[in-house]
Amino acid sequence: MDEKGGRLLKCAQEKRASSWLSALPLKRLGYAINKQEFRDAVCLRYGWKISDMPAHCACGARNSIDHLMICKRGGYVSMRHNALRDTEAKILSEVCSDVKIEPLLMPTDAEQVRGNGAPQARLDISARGVWSRYEKTFFDVRVSHPTAESHMRKSLANLYTENEAQKKRLYGDRVRNVERASFTPLIFTTTGGMSPECSRMNRRMAELIALKRNEVYSHVMCHLRTRLRFALLRATLVAIRGERGRRSAVEDDMQDISFNLIPEHHDI
Repeated sequence: MDEKGGRLLKCAQEKRASSWLSALPLKRLGYAINKQEFRDAVCLRYGWKISDMPAHCACGARNSIDHLMICKRGGYVSMRHNALRDTEAKILSEVCSDVKIEPLLMPTDAEQVRGNGAPQARLDISARGVWSRYEKTFFDVRVSHPTAESHMRKSLANLYTENEAQKKRLYGDRVRNVERASFTPLIFTTTGGMSPECSRMNRRMAELIALKRNEVYSHVMCHLRTRLRFALLRATLVAIRGERGRRSAVEDDMQDISFNLIPEHHDI
């Protein structure tokens, strides 16, 4: 087996990364995928070539699965990020209060902070009651592709540690000293893995939900991991065959169109 194949097998062995293969295809939970998506998902799992894939991406680069996972053309990287952000926010809303998506951070004013000090800085989620009843916690999501060329020489453990450290350098000091809150980075991989802090947060959610609903903790934890895995899988599969911005030369660009179709007459 080559280096990439071995890497993908290690990724598939991560906790619940393969839950999509054993889950019941329940449509109401979003666990149902069609036959083409299933075949594409298997190819992603083992690094096999996907049939009918164009030789070149719309951005001009030579096409490959690794390129499709990181190409910004078409907005699929943001779609993958937002799918996990929204799913985590829904999970938090089950047992936490004051859950917000993309909350605006307070201005730093005279405080000196390390990292991102931009006046309009936002994080992905905030909620109260995660680690203690009234404490506010901020979360920031990142999805990393473990078989990208820049990551192949890093172990999965080092990849998670490096991404968590980057997020903390950007926002940790500001959240602690200006917001007086806690900060937890939520790092995922495109293959379904979670970083240690992300896994710890979701275990905490499973514990609180199980206590609230009088359910078995292991059943709740299994559901949360599967729910997150399918949110990631569906957003990842879209990037393989989704349109990446082809545009006819005769069509007007939306940004050049005036939507005020009734002319204004100020001086007659």
